[in-house]
Amino acid sequence: MSFKNKLLGATLFALMFAGASASAQDKTIRFGSDATYPPFEYTNPSGEVVGFDIDLAKAMCEKMKATCTFQNQAWDGIIPALRAKKFDVIASSMSITPEREKAVAFTQKIWTTPNPLIGKKGLDADTTKEKTKGLDIGIQQGTIQDKYATKYFTDANIKRYKTLEDALNDLVTGRVQAVFADNGVADEFLKGPRGDGFAIIGTPLPSSADEEIFGKGTGFAVRKEDTQLLADLNKAFEEIRADGTYQKIAEKYFEYDVYE
Repeated sequence: MSFKNKLLGATLFALMFAGASASAQDKTIRFGSDATYPPFEYTNPSGEVVGFDIDLAKAMCEKMKATCTFQNQAWDGIIPALRAKKFDVIASSMSITPEREKAVAFTQKIWTTPNPLIGKKGLDADTTKEKTKGLDIGIQQGTIQDKYATKYFTDANIKRYKTLEDALNDLVTGRVQAVFADNGVADEFLKGPRGDGFAIIGTPLPSSADEEIFGKGTGFAVRKEDTQLLADLNKAFEEIRADGTYQKIAEKYFEYDVYE
């Protein structure tokens, strides 16, 4: 082989190696979120999707040496959009339930919080069938709270909303007496300017109240066939838990342990 051919072969090999390396570094993972659920996922004034789940996803992407992008997706179509490959991962406070596990594959638990009623301070109510009788309750449709209320709050007047923000708006204006939601969202609302005069009413319900409905905590979801992506996400999550990154991010948003 001539020197020129040897040089050409070495150059091609180097270019192929560089291309493979660049490809690995340029891996992009697209996340979809219903960004109407602060503090977990919401949009800032610039329209950027931000929040606790988003910060966790970014930290995991850093461990995977991948670029991550985020797009807003309405909750009622989020699983069909994932399966249609509009994005690769759902990062949207999605509880790991047996029903959803039929359609998607979940990572390990990302976080878990109880489920309270929010209402005016002094409201005589609780998270039972008896103490929700006749109560006007706002709920985001298609959520675990919707399913639980449908099953157990059978004497309440349930009003379903496309977004939880719409339900909270009606709580503030008096169109509903209470909102049934996740504890993290409740805390965020109560800390804000609209939360004055409102409180968590009665006893928040843990996942153990009905594990078939509330599931095993929340996780990120991928298409069932994306087994390698699922393994990579789980590994990255274990790493941010082990090195303290998870705790640092959680402390930005919560004053209590969201990984019980």
